[in-house]
Amino acid sequence: MKLSATKRTETGTSASKRAREEGKIPAAIYGKELDTVSVLIDRKEFEMTLREVGANGVFDVEVDGDIHQVFVKDKTSAALKKEIYHVDLLAFTKGQKVNMTIPVYIIGEEEIEVGVVSQSISELEVNVAPAEAPSDFTIDVSAMEIGDSKHVSDIEIDDKIELLTDVELTVVSVSAPQIEEEPETAADDEMPEPELIGEDKDEEDSEE
Repeated sequence: MKLSATKRTETGTSASKRAREEGKIPAAIYGKELDTVSVLIDRKEFEMTLREVGANGVFDVEVDGDIHQVFVKDKTSAALKKEIYHVDLLAFTKGQKVNMTIPVYIIGEEEIEVGVVSQSISELEVNVAPAEAPSDFTIDVSAMEIGDSKHVSDIEIDDKIELLTDVELTVVSVSAPQIEEEPETAADDEMPEPELIGEDKDEEDSEE
């Protein structure tokens, strides 16, 4: 998969805004053997590429005849709408290992009838050749019960991948659901008796 990009001739907030209005995304290509190159990429082509290769998949970017093999190291999106503002693309050479972030997903949650599933870690940091990186890691929680937990060490990881995240960290756990207590109400015998208006006056009239 190859994506075309053009070098940026203007920088700054105003220039970036104009580029996004024209359907372009400001991006930076950098790497161990490459000085940072500021470019513009077509938004639709970029989104189509990610759908095809995955969020951390590998693809080529052509800039002025030079082709760089890259993956998405980071991207910044708008807070209020799903619009990508900027993308960092890490370039690498064949066989070179780099630090990557791989998402962690849980499956089988719907089969747990009692208990609350809590995921503590949503991604792992690894060192791997990008072409050999998995798209994600998964943990099956269908057999877990209240009090059970799974850690980073429980995730199956290929020998080609160096794990950088602490293996003792908890990824997912199952806890008992919280029971809401009903608010206490005052007992009937503790309720104050209503005051009879005019009672004292009636008694005084009868004594006269």
